[in-house]
Amino acid sequence: MENPIFVTKASGEQSPFSEEKIKTSLRRSGAEEDQIDFILQEVKKQLYEGMTTRKIYRIAFSLLKSGSRHLAARYHLKQAIMELGPSGFPFEKYVAELMKFQGYKTRIGQILQGKCVTHEIDVIAEKDNQLVLIECKYHNQNGISCNVKIPLYIHARFKDVEAHEIKKSDYASKDRKGWTVSNTRCTAEAVQTAGGSGIQLLGWDHTSK
Repeated sequence: MENPIFVTKASGEQSPFSEEKIKTSLRRSGAEEDQIDFILQEVKKQLYEGMTTRKIYRIAFSLLKSGSRHLAARYHLKQAIMELGPSGFPFEKYVAELMKFQGYKTRIGQILQGKCVTHEIDVIAEKDNQLVLIECKYHNQNGISCNVKIPLYIHARFKDVEAHEIKKSDYASKDRKGWTVSNTRCTAEAVQTAGGSGIQLLGWDHTSK
């Protein structure tokens, strides 16, 4: 067995080069298996010890773009979202538009009174009997994850608002949910905590059931 080649992640951490990760990301963009195999072989030809994952991505993106601009645009989505910054407001608008596409009526940056303090809710989405309070967690740098503190924090905010304003308003009769939407990956602890607290977690590599 050949010794693995270690590549450098955005966080500075080194990990073994994974063919499967490249295949998975290319499949998500809609690339065909023959395209995936070709791109993977070309990447491996240029691979060297310590190569950054960002450079690997650029090679794969360039090869995909040369064959299909449409697929390349989908493959580039994660980086494109990071380029919305530096503030998180454009990401909040993006999330609101996604919810509108799903048939929700949305409002951005609403202030709701909690039992203890007031809270600014990034996106409020309503459809039929559903009420969704969304906290957006945006980062414009690679290597940052949605960790366990985020769903814990969102759960506490949601419960505080639910105990006061929602309980006393027209929202009281609706099926209420708290969501966390992030443009980064979610740690295993964040996923576990969100599931245990009833928070819907949507990240780059995870969607709550």
